[in-house]
Amino acid sequence: MPTRKLFDVPNRGLPDSEKHDVVKPWIKASSNYLFGLWGLIVHLILLWGVLDVNFHSPIIKELPVVAAPHGPPAKRVFLFVADGLRFQTFIDKPPPYLRNIMRNEGVWGISHTRVPTESRPGHVAIAAGLYEDPSAIFKGWQENPVDFDSVFNQSYSTWAWGSPDIIPIFTRGSKQNVHGKTYPSAWQDFDANLSNQTIRLDSWVFDAYLEWLYSTVADLARDQNGIIFFFHLLGCDTLGHAKKPYSREYTENMNYVDRRIGEIVNVTERFFEKGTTAYVFTADHGMTDWGSHGSGLPSETETPLIIWGAGIQSSGYRQDVEQASIAPLIASLAGIPIPTNNEGLLPWRYFDGDHQEYIGRALLGNVKQLAHQVGGNRAINCGNGGRTDWREEQLNGKIRKIERHLDRGEVAEGIREGDAAIIFAKEALLYFRQYQRTRLLTYLSIMWFGWITVLFLKIAGVRRQYRRISLLLLTNIGFASLLIITLICHIVSNCGSWRLPCYASFAIISVWIAVTTVITSTPVFVVRNKRKLLVEIGGMLFLLAILYIGLTYRFALSIGMLSTILIRRVQSQHAQSPVFLSTSLALCVFPLLPVVEPYPRVYIVMISICLTISIVVLHETSRSRRIMEILRLVVTGFVYTKFIDGRHLVSWVILLTTPLCIWQYPTEVKARMLGITLGLFCPLALLSASYEPLFLLTLTGNLYCWLTLTSPTALKHSKGSTTITEDLIEAAFFMLYTLLCFFGTGNMASISSFDPSWTRHFVTVFSPFLMTSLILFKLSIPLILVGCANHALGTKSISLAVLFLGDCLSLPLMYSVTPYGSWLDIGSAISKFIIAISLPCLLLLLQCLSYPLMKVNLKQFQVSLAPQKTHIV
Repeated sequence: MPTRKLFDVPNRGLPDSEKHDVVKPWIKASSNYLFGLWGLIVHLILLWGVLDVNFHSPIIKELPVVAAPHGPPAKRVFLFVADGLRFQTFIDKPPPYLRNIMRNEGVWGISHTRVPTESRPGHVAIAAGLYEDPSAIFKGWQENPVDFDSVFNQSYSTWAWGSPDIIPIFTRGSKQNVHGKTYPSAWQDFDANLSNQTIRLDSWVFDAYLEWLYSTVADLARDQNGIIFFFHLLGCDTLGHAKKPYSREYTENMNYVDRRIGEIVNVTERFFEKGTTAYVFTADHGMTDWGSHGSGLPSETETPLIIWGAGIQSSGYRQDVEQASIAPLIASLAGIPIPTNNEGLLPWRYFDGDHQEYIGRALLGNVKQLAHQVGGNRAINCGNGGRTDWREEQLNGKIRKIERHLDRGEVAEGIREGDAAIIFAKEALLYFRQYQRTRLLTYLSIMWFGWITVLFLKIAGVRRQYRRISLLLLTNIGFASLLIITLICHIVSNCGSWRLPCYASFAIISVWIAVTTVITSTPVFVVRNKRKLLVEIGGMLFLLAILYIGLTYRFALSIGMLSTILIRRVQSQHAQSPVFLSTSLALCVFPLLPVVEPYPRVYIVMISICLTISIVVLHETSRSRRIMEILRLVVTGFVYTKFIDGRHLVSWVILLTTPLCIWQYPTEVKARMLGITLGLFCPLALLSASYEPLFLLTLTGNLYCWLTLTSPTALKHSKGSTTITEDLIEAAFFMLYTLLCFFGTGNMASISSFDPSWTRHFVTVFSPFLMTSLILFKLSIPLILVGCANHALGTKSISLAVLFLGDCLSLPLMYSVTPYGSWLDIGSAISKFIIAISLPCLLLLLQCLSYPLMKVNLKQFQVSLAPQKTHIV
């Protein structure tokens, strides 16, 4: 069939030999290096830019501290935080001492937490009035990356006892006035069989305070004002994970905490002057029925809040508050400044009627502290050209109005104006925090469009035979002038932040390169078979849409696998094997199954192990390898059913000997693929909660059939004569398999929503780095198989095609990244964007990593040592 050109342009469809005559080889090589370097820069800027725009820290240092009013109702405040105690369990089975406090001696309510409902952000909100710092993503959500102000910092002295994961958060950035003490981290064990030892997590805290009370330091602090005592009680959280929050053990631990709090209060009232101490009892987050937290269910976001003692009503009054409002409450009770980055509203109705004047002054301090934040955010975001904004002027007017009311003795009017001013201040604060986000995302989008244009012309274009020198010169002068003007305008604006001009400069450079490429290149599209072309283009666009939808809705991946069967049938025009069709249909089922299993389904994993044993018996021809694999599978089954405790030795031996077992198989493609599957199956089973091993077996069968039906020799011979559409459809196939590995079992959520049961056969003591590494290894096992298949097929060069499709997915996903929501929501949005933008690198990396798995053979290595030894002798 004669070749038809879709674009009639100069130098179209030139043979490779003629192209080298037009463009010198050294110029072409340098152009490729520059193209690769610019592509790397663009992807790094896009990746960093999206994270920087959405996860820039809201904490502003060196804000003015608003002095606390005189005459606080309490000299000291006791803060009890029962980690993981949800309100529903507490109110259904209220412990006797705190129940009496709620009804007769204090006030109470629900403390509404924000997602992510985790320990660190919950405690930061309680002590600092600051909700989750989005920049904590760069520290893996484990700690606050920026030192922040808290009620502990502002106190005269704070003594804190509790978990080694929480107490150091507040002692690290303190002014040497926060004294913390923790128990060993090894005590935080999620093993359900050790629930009888969990009580020591709380008893140690109470005993540590009693020990302090009889020390010389306590005598020095007896009459000192502005003292805070912080009790972090981890028992409920640990038992909630291990035994679930409706269990008897969970309720018993809650009642134990109740009894010890009553003991602490009685001892404290005898030691210190009676009626000078205030007490706050709350929780950092709740817990679901299945023992997890981090999301936004009411059982996770509703926690109890009980306040009693000096300056507090004793009427049983109820007022629900936001969790961040606890920080200004503690500060106002103790007579210390409100933390500078606090976002909470003082719940002044908790105070008794004898402190109205103090309430008005404390509320005024709350407004001033928020006003300082508004001004600070406007300054660092270069809002209003560096000048005072009308919102600040209006807020300052409200502050002056409150001061006049209080000076005239009109306390009620001052309090009413204070409530309204705080609402206005929080709206202004939100405006300035979001001020630059839209502009920065616009600059990133412009840079992306410029890069996509260059990439498309790299794939489908050839250099023009006749270059337009004058147009190129005019373009270079125009964009260079625009870049210089942008930088000068920023310098004269007196704005201290360089974020905006830097992103604008990269956007200008990207468009500059794109326009230059358009002038010097032109696209060429060659059609050999119109029917095949329509199938490839239509299939590629359909799969691309499926990939985008599948990143959000997993069921779309099932549709993608069904369409893959049809596309391959039309492409090959040959009958497909029944095994290939059945495994493809089976792969369609997995995205329809639940995302995260709350309980391990042991029987499904055991069925997978039995099925794998039958595969070994039927398909493994070597007796030694058959014995080895059956032994590993049987031991894996015993460990999974807990007949053997594998945490200290057995599980780790199975994991670490996996490469040695794989390299026992011959390097012939199909035999080695079977060895890789069997070698990786055992560690995957130990890390599984449900149907993940079945997914691995099904994926292996599908890829095995693909290897059988595809002739690698034919692919290699056709490598030099492929069209652009063939590269794109091949790239779409591999991207679909890769996303199916990520989301087919639903375990991509494992990174963002932690449950100790996933790694229970390797480690139960809380170790974030080790547990995350094991989960990441589990997620990579199906991807390794895809990389091995890519290596074995010897497919055409599809790197640029995968790069193009991945970048096309990344733009809409860039706008879906958000700093709000649970760690699961935030992590899922980030994961989708990172997967799309890093997918080309991932496929290339998998192909490189598959080489030692596919080619190394221990028997050949042993044989090669023999002649070397003979030669030495």
